[in-house]
Amino acid sequence: MNLVLTGDIGGTNARFALFSDGQYLESSLRTLPVAAKPDLADTIADYFSMLGDEAKGVGKIALSVASTAEYADAIELTNNNVSFKLSDLVTRFGLQQARVVNDFTAAALGVVSLPEKNLTCLHAGNGVADAPKAVLGAGTGLGVSGLIHAGTHWVPLQGQGGHVTMIAQTERELAIRNVIAEDLGHVSAERYLSGPGTVRVYRAICQLEQVSPEFTKGSQITSAAIDGSCNISKEVMELFCKYLGIVAGDLAVTLGSEGGIYIAGGIVPHLGDYFIKSDFLHWLHDKGRFSEFVRDMPVYLMAGDEPAIYGAFQSLQHHYDKFGYTVYAC
Repeated sequence: MNLVLTGDIGGTNARFALFSDGQYLESSLRTLPVAAKPDLADTIADYFSMLGDEAKGVGKIALSVASTAEYADAIELTNNNVSFKLSDLVTRFGLQQARVVNDFTAAALGVVSLPEKNLTCLHAGNGVADAPKAVLGAGTGLGVSGLIHAGTHWVPLQGQGGHVTMIAQTERELAIRNVIAEDLGHVSAERYLSGPGTVRVYRAICQLEQVSPEFTKGSQITSAAIDGSCNISKEVMELFCKYLGIVAGDLAVTLGSEGGIYIAGGIVPHLGDYFIKSDFLHWLHDKGRFSEFVRDMPVYLMAGDEPAIYGAFQSLQHHYDKFGYTVYAC
């Protein structure tokens, strides 16, 4: 039995699952917090303890990580103080191989193999086979990637598109942006489109309204927006959906993603009908002379925790060797 541990390591949580002889074992999926243990190896050890005999015989580990430094043995995550060494994982767990790829490289690769049941069509469009695909999603940060077809397989694009400059479109948005810029200087898309970003925007609006912030967590703001109990939270999430649409549309035009636009990440799948009924698609399609071009592109929501899990497993194929970093047993 060829047993592989895959993991999606974000700024807040780590999601682990097993593949046995290439088949995803859905019952093995577990979500663990990562911030409590600065060495990820300890969190992986906790996962193995939780599964017991089911995890015996793991020979390879493939991890999707939220990091800009995935081309070295030593890895530090971008949005917390967690780190680890691939060589330490190989030694500690007796592995043949330990591999790491960028989280949205993995999310993009997940598009290739993710079951259809994990996809929700937000806009049908007219997809073009083998045309580029755009992938983005908000969680602890904003991940951006894409896929280009290369004859026999799909090639993921690696970059840091979440850090593009965000531009205000109204006087109100400019006022919010200026408050944020007072603390940060450069205001990127991730400063809005992430869990910490929703808190930042919420605090900025509270400052403009001269009221004391009631909430400290993105999940609280999201809940208050969905149930309509807080007007400031509603404004925050309306901006979230608008700006995500704008960034997705910019990415779609840049890549010419006639193969589809795929929305992943930890936030949007949990918004449910609120997101589906939002102005997201309006702003995605609002591209002037290229509005019809973007409107022809299918738009999908990648539901569940598995996109980067599937992608991490896909990254073990030899034609993805140049993406990420691998350490083998001596």
